Amino acid sequence: MTSLPESGADQFSTLFEFLPIGAYRTTPEGRQVRANPALVRMNGFADEAELIAMVSDISNDWYVLPGRREVFKTLIARDGRVTAFESEVFRYKTRERIWISENAHAVRDAQGQLLYYEGTVEDITERVRDREALRRSEQQLRQIVDLVPGVSYRVLTSPEGVSTVDFVSPNLQELLGISPAELKANSRLVSEMRHPEDRERAMRMIREAFDAQRPLDIEYRIVRHDGRELWINQTNRLAPPEHGCEVRIGLLLDITARKRAEAELRANSELWKRALESSGDGVWDWHIQEQLEQLSPACQALYGFEPGELPDTPGALDSRTHPDDLAAMHQARADHFAGRAPRYVNEHRVQCKDGQWKWVLSRGIVIERDAQGQPLRMIGTHTDITARRQADEMRLARERAESADLAKSQFLSRVSHELRTPLNAIMGFSQLLELESSLPPRQRGWVQQVLNAGHHLLALMDDILDLSSAESGELPVVLQTMELAPLLGEVGDLLGTTADTAGLALRPQPLAAAAPAGLLLRADRKRLKQVLVNLVANAIKYHHRGGGNAAAGGGGWVRLSVVAEGDDWLLRVTDNGPGLTEAQCARLFRPFERLGAQGGTVPGSGLGLALSRQLTEAMGGKLSVTSRLGDGSTFTVRLPKG
Repeated sequence: MTSLPESGADQFSTLFEFLPIGAYRTTPEGRQVRANPALVRMNGFADEAELIAMVSDISNDWYVLPGRREVFKTLIARDGRVTAFESEVFRYKTRERIWISENAHAVRDAQGQLLYYEGTVEDITERVRDREALRRSEQQLRQIVDLVPGVSYRVLTSPEGVSTVDFVSPNLQELLGISPAELKANSRLVSEMRHPEDRERAMRMIREAFDAQRPLDIEYRIVRHDGRELWINQTNRLAPPEHGCEVRIGLLLDITARKRAEAELRANSELWKRALESSGDGVWDWHIQEQLEQLSPACQALYGFEPGELPDTPGALDSRTHPDDLAAMHQARADHFAGRAPRYVNEHRVQCKDGQWKWVLSRGIVIERDAQGQPLRMIGTHTDITARRQADEMRLARERAESADLAKSQFLSRVSHELRTPLNAIMGFSQLLELESSLPPRQRGWVQQVLNAGHHLLALMDDILDLSSAESGELPVVLQTMELAPLLGEVGDLLGTTADTAGLALRPQPLAAAAPAGLLLRADRKRLKQVLVNLVANAIKYHHRGGGNAAAGGGGWVRLSVVAEGDDWLLRVTDNGPGLTEAQCARLFRPFERLGAQGGTVPGSGLGLALSRQLTEAMGGKLSVTSRLGDGSTFTVRLPKG
């Protein structure tokens, strides 16, 4: 960069001031003389003076790597300038480490004496990070390619049909005895090494895959230049095209060991079949060209047939396969025959001798092919999976039921919210009418009925909202260690008058005496009070007036007791009312279930007990009932000790 004039206060050009990258002038000793606004901002300062005051020794203050300034000065002394000089430096103010690229030159006087350095600084932190990330990514990719078994390759095919191998992994040399460079120079080397008996079949399958634009998966023999014969599995898949060329990426795998094992297996197929039969599965042996399929006795017994009762033809079981499953079964079989699948696997239904349908897992593998690759013999098994399929169907049905139940809860919640607004308006205007002094007694009674009905509906909607929230797991519950006795006192204060009006004794008196002072449990205070109020109120509400039997001491009563059991407290609400049957107890906690009381005079919605159980479980507890017809009921709330 051209040196700036030294008149006045070192007037800098407009170009210097508005340059989007940093520009500077420093002394050979490392002191900052000038800095443009971009360099000031880069170092975290507000103005040039603040930056200049801070910088006294660039060698130690700026460069992260010791000696970097000396390299800078050496290059300028040698070449008169530095270009794209990359260094890691500190932002002066924050000491954050960043990467920069410098272009600088030396400014000398007429006698050649070095006056200062001038240059530009560009923040290239992101560029360096991207470059390092790319380097790591390429290194990881090379490691993956080197570790993948077999040979990775990439082939580009031009619109004219000319194929070029533009990448092949180094282990090609180990597998086929040729170097990657040789294959890149002559992409036909692999096809030329194919066994003469496999060459035509392999080329046909490759052409078919390319023409149909589908993945390739074929097996063939290779004869290496040293005479060794190998079985190769060649696969590739289509990748996004490049420059108008079709791109395929694939693998060459040595499957010689597997093929030898298959040959040994074919030689010992009868032994293998007996071993399979010992597993309990049915075994089938299909000679495809002869249209002969032998079913083991276990295979025939799987469907209720005696040995020899089914004919030795492929249609013996195919004809008994469920019509809805035939297409998928034939497709799975065709995929294996064509080499698109390494083995045949399919689940389908077969009709048994007694007419019942049985689900089976059919598995098989071609163990013999002709010179053209057509399947000659296939061996496989049938496994009874009826129980598993039925379990899957039950699981799906349960999931659907749970989904429907959640939808129901959400619907109830929305309806409750929508009803609340008009109901509040009805109650508001009814309360205004109630305050009207000129309202005749008869109309005042009507207004009172409207208000009573409104309060009942509001309570019902609150219960519905709480129940919906509890069922969906969205009910807010705040667990805390709390003292029980004061809460029982509040329950007694709320329901004492109700019990007196019903002619029932609420025991003990006061109700707080049921829990010793200082008894602690872990619960949500608001929700526990809601549960206990509901249970005690129900015991009062559904108790026959003056109920109870003589054996219970005469007169009706409701008792609350607290006992310890292990790490839990049991809060029991017991009454000597009419009791419940076992069938009624089983239905008791269902929403809207009132056990026939909906036609009577006792008000209620049938939500209280269902909600109480949900609330108790949300607090980590359990709510249960024991009852006997004519002998009262006991509701037990189990909660952990505090």
